[in-house]
Amino acid sequence: MCSHLNRGVMKFDRKVRQIMAPDTRETNQDRSQAPVGTVTRTLRVISLLADLDEQFTVKTVADGLNLAPSTAHRLLNQLASEGFVVSIPRTRSYETGPEFYRIASRILAKATAIHLAEQTMKEIAAKYDETVVFGLHDPNRHALVFIARADGSNALTYRIELNKPLSLVWGASGKAALAYVSDDEVAAALEAEGRSPASNAPPPTLVELAAQLHAVREKGFAISKGEKLAGARGIAAPVFGPGGLVGSICLTSPASQLEASGVDIESIGQDIAQYCAQLSHTLGGNVPGKPG
Repeated sequence: MCSHLNRGVMKFDRKVRQIMAPDTRETNQDRSQAPVGTVTRTLRVISLLADLDEQFTVKTVADGLNLAPSTAHRLLNQLASEGFVVSIPRTRSYETGPEFYRIASRILAKATAIHLAEQTMKEIAAKYDETVVFGLHDPNRHALVFIARADGSNALTYRIELNKPLSLVWGASGKAALAYVSDDEVAAALEAEGRSPASNAPPPTLVELAAQLHAVREKGFAISKGEKLAGARGIAAPVFGPGGLVGSICLTSPASQLEASGVDIESIGQDIAQYCAQLSHTLGGNVPGKPG
């Protein structure tokens, strides 16, 4: 009886090993394309889908990426569960799903926003002969990131860093955006904030910041002096798209230079707000509280 039991255990063990063994075709083929993690394979499938016709099959993906059909099928099912592809049982094929189109359209919208913002920036820079920057709102990091600039002939006495997360609490560029986010994000941005990078002043209280942001919404623009950059004057207004806040456009100049010129800072702020409102309208957005 023990002999029969041992043979049974051995058969069961072999069966378990067969079930648990990896697909050798997948392993051998995919090893030539390191790294071969699931995330990497999934990203490669998404990249392939962008270049395929309207409908495609498991074989199309397997052949295109040198994957085992079982792997291609599993990846497509995962993408289907998230809406990136849609299964068509009648033809045993797939087509691009709504989530794929949603992400693609959002990315395209951002690229369009940057291009149009650059045109607006150039107009403002030429009109006032000063430097103008465009900052994108980054809600995940509660930050603003300058991604483009246009320069006048007046040289800056300080450096502006592009593609680096910057404060929403300090400076006109940040406040112009922060005035139009949720109360929760305002609180989170303030909680993460330290002293002024320019003056070392402590951050405002939540009540003080709320009053500052209310003033920004009332005027439609923000003004600052020496908050984010020492000796800098900032005049900024928000930019909106179909999904809401995009970021802000800010004219920046040495404070002493603007004051010596005798220009009306408030008038410049109103002008920049009008430029940004027009840009927002072009992008398909509206400044909250203003009719479209």
